[in-house]
Amino acid sequence: IIRPSDLKNVCLVSKQLHSLAVRPLYRNVALDLGSTNDNRLTAFVNPRNIGLKHIRQLRLYLAEVRDKCNQEQQAQFATRMILEFLPEDTLEEFSWCPWRPFSTDNLLLLYKRQRKMKWLEVMDLDRDILPELKKNAKLQQNMFTHARKLALYPENRETLNLSGYFVDKCKDQLEELIVHCHWHDLGSGGNIESRELNDSATEPGLLLRSIFGHMLPFEQCTPFKSLKSLRLHKVGLRHCAETWCKFVKFHDLEYLRLYHCTGADTLLGQLSKSSHLPKNLKVLEFQHRDNPDNEALLALDGFLCLVSGLRDLVIDLENVKSMPAAAGVVRHGKTLELLNVHCAQDSHTASLSSDCDSEELVWATEDFEKICKASKDLEQLSCAWPHTSLIRSPSEEWKAFESSCGHLKNMVTLHITTWPTNKPSTQLLPRMVYESLLQGLAQRGFEMAAGTKTEDGTDSQPAKLRLIAFGTSDKVYEREDSKNQTIFLRSSCVDADGKTKPYAAPIGWCARQFVEPRSEVLDFVLHRS
Repeated sequence: IIRPSDLKNVCLVSKQLHSLAVRPLYRNVALDLGSTNDNRLTAFVNPRNIGLKHIRQLRLYLAEVRDKCNQEQQAQFATRMILEFLPEDTLEEFSWCPWRPFSTDNLLLLYKRQRKMKWLEVMDLDRDILPELKKNAKLQQNMFTHARKLALYPENRETLNLSGYFVDKCKDQLEELIVHCHWHDLGSGGNIESRELNDSATEPGLLLRSIFGHMLPFEQCTPFKSLKSLRLHKVGLRHCAETWCKFVKFHDLEYLRLYHCTGADTLLGQLSKSSHLPKNLKVLEFQHRDNPDNEALLALDGFLCLVSGLRDLVIDLENVKSMPAAAGVVRHGKTLELLNVHCAQDSHTASLSSDCDSEELVWATEDFEKICKASKDLEQLSCAWPHTSLIRSPSEEWKAFESSCGHLKNMVTLHITTWPTNKPSTQLLPRMVYESLLQGLAQRGFEMAAGTKTEDGTDSQPAKLRLIAFGTSDKVYEREDSKNQTIFLRSSCVDADGKTKPYAAPIGWCARQFVEPRSEVLDFVLHRS
């Protein structure tokens, strides 16, 4: 039982079931603060609430309200109340999700009461916390002992210095490192020029000197001993790819995620060398806007043909002329479980209008068939599909893609980001009519999954298929449904003859993650969202 509403109902059955179901129900808690609903927090933090001691992950957001006056102050007050009443040493992860300064006093309180945190974050604060941390030796010893994951969100010089302090304290046991730069969106880095922040051809930039300054000189440093996962957001890599290879042992890396990193092709080039080629890489996520020469795409194709054993492959490229080479994907066919590949010639805002889908590239029918034949264990697939019309029989290219998917016997979730049209009609259909026709197309897929013959006599869809989604979600916040994405769940219905047939039941983005957990391919935020 994973749906929170179901766990809540189980808790109400009996005292014994309550004690069992309350653990998974309270393990991961997300709260919206700064609204009138804060009045309910008194019941949540009541000492008689036995679920409090089972909280391991706490994520805080700012609620969506019309009047945002004093909202942050109210949210900080509510946060302090929560931290005061939570049992000590229960939290493993605490996240302040808004890109707004967090209260230094609340952060100190968190570190004093929760001494077994495995996930630490460096975020923008309302004042510099570093001097107070350095003075308190006992606090330093407690807060870094159990830390295994470190998320750095540098926005200014203070967060850069604090990031370096945290990395120095956690370097021996660090298993996961996230560096997410946020200089330009909020204007917080306006006083730091790009040439000072990023590396030059002759010396490290302010970013590396501040965060990894304790490892200088990099030519003689000892790489992180236990690092298995690296995630970089908006980090300039043009002149520092070789430097990263000196303090990160990419040979031992299992998870590599690169998002919007300029010069990422230089890092992929370094990793393609035998001295740095990962041996145990399981997950590769690459989101990038390429240059006119498509250097990143070429570097990615070369890297995929050298590395082996990928389980999850996520590629989201913009400003490219072609899809990644099928040979690079086929190489990982025996181990692939999740494949999410999207390439666009130009950026656009997603909408239901099919005219906006012309920029997203589609694999050639032959390449798509090669990938499907090689990836026998693939469970989740997300890519663009060829053009077809909802008011005509499916196009030959669409049928070819359906036939290729017949080789994916273990596929559970299919995500098609392109929208079918209603051509040759020139008038836009009402949304309800369009979604009804789309439901018919999804039901065709589920019928093929159940072994029902279609009009062309094919039986090509995998038997485990449970979800078919169209479009891309424009919602980053994980508890909101998007109007730019339609999802159908395979259900069943009884016809007039009493026979049970597959039925494509509409389902929301939020509900599907509890109905079918093997659908995290829908969680990714794509360029075109």
